[in-house]
Amino acid sequence: MYKVFFNEYQLRFLFENKNSSRVNIGQCIDIECFDDFWGLIERLESGKYAEELFIGCRISPNLLKQLINEMTLIPAAGGLVKNEHDQYLFIRRLGRWDLPKGKIEKHEPVRDAALREVEEECGLSNLQILRELPPTFHIYRSPYIREKNNLVWKQTSWFEMIHTGQGALVPQIEEDIEEVRWFGRHELDEVYACTYANLKELLHFYFA
Repeated sequence: MYKVFFNEYQLRFLFENKNSSRVNIGQCIDIECFDDFWGLIERLESGKYAEELFIGCRISPNLLKQLINEMTLIPAAGGLVKNEHDQYLFIRRLGRWDLPKGKIEKHEPVRDAALREVEEECGLSNLQILRELPPTFHIYRSPYIREKNNLVWKQTSWFEMIHTGQGALVPQIEEDIEEVRWFGRHELDEVYACTYANLKELLHFYFA
């Protein structure tokens, strides 16, 4: 099962005909062709499923692969960074708390990209990767793609990192980052109240 976010909706692509109640899904639909998927996206944009944040999509693996290939693919990487005081690093961009991440350059190793993006967006060095975390998947419309089908499939690879030593936090303002801040575990309610659904999913996994 793929969990893919579009705006604040979570699309759960199911490869078997599962009972929706067993996977905590408000509504389950069949995706049998491209038009079924594009129609779903348009209905979500119109707010038709405003009360249903979890949408089950029964689909064949082959059709899902074809749909992904029809979108613009953007691989990204980032980090959930902690320090020696058990604090966690977040950036504030466009009014929401987020984790530092960015696009993987051509031929760039994923781990190198994750470290580079955290360093660039937060002004940090002395970072070390501890382990890989589950990836997140996100679909969105890009204003930079002029074709009618301007959907992007973004897969972000995440890594738990540790930062040692001192160093001032410097937001990368040219990337619209307004603030970089360490949060203690007891302060994370502020993050949850103003972040993205896919980040909540990652944080719930991490702190479980």
